[in-house]
Amino acid sequence: MTGTRKAVLAGSGLLVPVAFVLGVLILFIAAVANGAAGHEEADAAPPVTGAAPGAVAGISPVMLSAYTHAAEEVRTLRPKCKGMRWSVIAGIGKIESNHAAGRNIAANGNISPRILGVRLNGSGAGGNTTSFSDTDRGRLDGDTAYDRAVGPMQFLPSTWNGPSGQDGNGDGVKNPHNAFDAALGTAVYLCGTGTTDLSRTDQLRKAVYRYNHSNTYMDDVTGHIAEYDRLPATGNRTSDTATGPAGAVINAALAQRGTPYVWGGGSTTGPTKGGYDCSGLMFYAFYQGARITLPRTSQQMRHSGTRVPRSEIRPGDLIVINNDGNWGHVGLYAGNNTMIHAPRPGKTVETTSTSGYWERYDWDVRRVL
Repeated sequence: MTGTRKAVLAGSGLLVPVAFVLGVLILFIAAVANGAAGHEEADAAPPVTGAAPGAVAGISPVMLSAYTHAAEEVRTLRPKCKGMRWSVIAGIGKIESNHAAGRNIAANGNISPRILGVRLNGSGAGGNTTSFSDTDRGRLDGDTAYDRAVGPMQFLPSTWNGPSGQDGNGDGVKNPHNAFDAALGTAVYLCGTGTTDLSRTDQLRKAVYRYNHSNTYMDDVTGHIAEYDRLPATGNRTSDTATGPAGAVINAALAQRGTPYVWGGGSTTGPTKGGYDCSGLMFYAFYQGARITLPRTSQQMRHSGTRVPRSEIRPGDLIVINNDGNWGHVGLYAGNNTMIHAPRPGKTVETTSTSGYWERYDWDVRRVL
């Protein structure tokens, strides 16, 4: 946030059948439990939501991924906020740091060298005439006398250390010098804590103005948002080959994004107990989109349909993944190297990249459609 006014801102004849039923129940519970475990490390690679084009001129792939991930994740953090999209966050990033241009941006989002704003000592440099004394002992900005705006989204340390600071890449650290953390912090700040609809021009402009109290800034940011909104959002749609039942199944799964992971959750009609587990989401999507009733666990789904090589995967295929030694996870391939899945407790249904974390494991690609 730049400018002169910066807000300071989850019988034996009976015993045999009973034993058999109990055995089946135990196997089911174990199978579903395995689907909830064994992939804690997935947070190390922030998911790609697919809400933006595959590439945007002037925006690095990591920054673009940070914007799309933040737009997705904020749905859970600020459920009263509607209309958030990658372009809104990118509009802020364009003005604040030109998307961290000229910096090294690591795959996990860390940016070096750090992006620091002018010393906010009221000298007038950078248009600032208000003095902001140091609030973080120089931890974020390296200045122990005055504050400086930090990171690609230019947060004041006092703002970041308040409710705006976020851990967008799941590494346990809230770092404004990290693309994923900063983008999610921006999304949270723009949404605020009340009911907001950023698809409405008046509310969008109000949110941007709150980020930096300048009409010129507001006009510049919303201008870039409009430019980005006009770009084709390829990643959030099914690919050209996903027509008919495959497209319907993918769209059914996409519609559940943001629904919490719930162990054992999911039926043919929707979430149960408030959510889905990985196989429950597939169970729902295939029934709703194609009226196909899949088996209930990932281990059983591994034997559905026809096995195809990973190199021949196409949208609508199931990906059963052996990330825990027991084929305990399953997702739906959505095209463009993404899959829709319910990751684990504490997370929500999301679209994530099949590269990085997931590609290291054995897959059993099943073509049911």
